Amino acid sequence: MTDRQSGALPLDGNAEGGLLRELFASDVTAAEVTCDGCGAVAAVGAIRVYGAAMGAVFRCAHCDTVVMCLTQTPAGLFLDMRGARRLFVASSEL
Repeated sequence: MTDRQSGALPLDGNAEGGLLRELFASDVTAAEVTCDGCGAVAAVGAIRVYGAAMGAVFRCAHCDTVVMCLTQTPAGLFLDMRGARRLFVASSEL
């Protein structure tokens, strides 16, 4: 059964603002990231990072896939997670 079939009305992203605030206010280095290239799971703090003036490139320690890119610009921060299947933050971190 889809949301449309169940009669659930869609909301915008603001509806989960509190939950997202809890996720991103935690220590993300302790979170587990799953590499989309090889499926390896590692703590964000354990993957290799290559830094530059504008940000950082996070690479899988097993296959060297770019898992995340964090870029800092005058407009703000951009996080590209195309190389990650998922980011898991344990309940004790929330």
